[in-house]
Order: sequence, then C-alpha cells, then structure tokens
Amino acid sequence: MSLSNTQCTKVLSNSYVYRLETESFQKMVKFWGATLVGVGDVREGLANEFRHLPLAVSLAVSHPPIAMGLVRKKTVTAYTNSFPAVDAVLEKVQKRTVSYLRSLGWKAFAIPPDTDRYDPSFAARLYPLFPHKTAATCAGLGWIGKNGLLVTPEYGARLSWATVLTDAPLTASDNPYTRGQCNKCTRCVDICPAAAITPDEWVRGNCGPKINVTACAEQLRKNHSVLGTYICGLCVLACPLHR
Repeated sequence: MSLSNTQCTKVLSNSYVYRLETESFQKMVKFWGATLVGVGDVREGLANEFRHLPLAVSLAVSHPPIAMGLVRKKTVTAYTNSFPAVDAVLEKVQKRTVSYLRSLGWKAFAIPPDTDRYDPSFAARLYPLFPHKTAATCAGLGWIGKNGLLVTPEYGARLSWATVLTDAPLTASDNPYTRGQCNKCTRCVDICPAAAITPDEWVRGNCGPKINVTACAEQLRKNHSVLGTYICGLCVLACPLHR
C-alpha cells in the first residue's frame, strides 16, 4: 500500500514525518495477514521503560479449524493452541508493522508473540513488563475470560497475539474493554477437569480471574503422562465464541 494513505506533515526542522490515517493503517496490516488489528492507549499500564511509547498496536492471527488442534488418546481429549504456521504469519506481520512505522519516522518496539516467551533475547524478557492482554483490551479487541485467556466476540480464545508499542499518531480505540463479557456463561468453568476455573468475571484493576494454577499444572502433568505433551485446552474448546 502506498503512502497516499498518509498525510504528510511538515515539522520545524524542514524535514517530513507522516501522520497515519488509522483506518487505512489497520486495513494495510490486515492485508499483510493479521486477522484482527486494534490500537489502544496503554499509558496507564506501561512500565517506566516504555513511557515514551504510549500506544499499542494489538495484532492477532486466528487459529485453523478446531479439528486441527484436537488431540485424543485413550480416555484423554485435549486441544492444542500451538500452530507454527500461525506463529510464522504473526511474526511476519509484526516485523512488517515495526518496519513500516519506523520508515515513517516513528518509534516502534515489538513485544514478541507468546511462543517466544522462552527466547533469551532482550525483547522476550520484557513480557512481565507488558502483556498482550493489556494491548488487546485497551484496543477494544477483546476481554479476559473466566479462563484467564484473551477472548474476542468473533474467535473466542482461538487467536495468537503480538504487540507493537509506538509513538505514532494513531487514533486509539474509544471503546476499550474494562470488564469481562462472558456474563452467565460457565462452559469453561464446567469443562475444566481440574476445577481450576471460577465463575468470577474479569474487571480491570483487579487481579483478574481466579485461576488455580497449581490444579491446572497438575492436570497438564496428568495429560503429559498419556499424550506425551503438556496440553489441555478444554477451556478454549468449550468457549462458544468462535467460528
């Protein structure tokens, strides 16, 4: 997409930077392969290291059909959210977004997808400072479900996420999510074999849904003894908000 989608603004130094048209920018990023794109004002959730980058571009790529993630063996059924092809697309879109913003004179910093969480690189060590959930909820793309995962109206929790922090003059969403929208639905609560999920709804500023991480981890160990891998994912599979 050409720079005709931006407005050129002269600055005092007689050089030029480009003011982005947010809608055109989002369409372009989707053209590159993103399923969902949103912009959020994340100043309240930023660590000091990121105060100069007040906006977050939240990126997501949807997972393939459910059948491709189902794993069954003996009496155990699980769902994996590990899809290397999806991760490759997400990383490509993120890198292209960063390069594009920088080429126009704005700062851009990539918080890698969760699949890179154990990467020893500098960026991967910043996860505790800025989670993708903050970017997505501030951008109005989704909320934190009772299962503790990002949930969207279109895809439930079946998405992989990445974030680009920037100082580009994009327009942030005026409809951020500040509380959960699962309402009376308890499908993930009911299906959890470890009874690790409670029906509590997420509210921004609180500690979030109360997940019994010890019980969840024990269930993953049980599944590993049968499946050979630490997966469960039934709470993802049970969510009715997916295509």
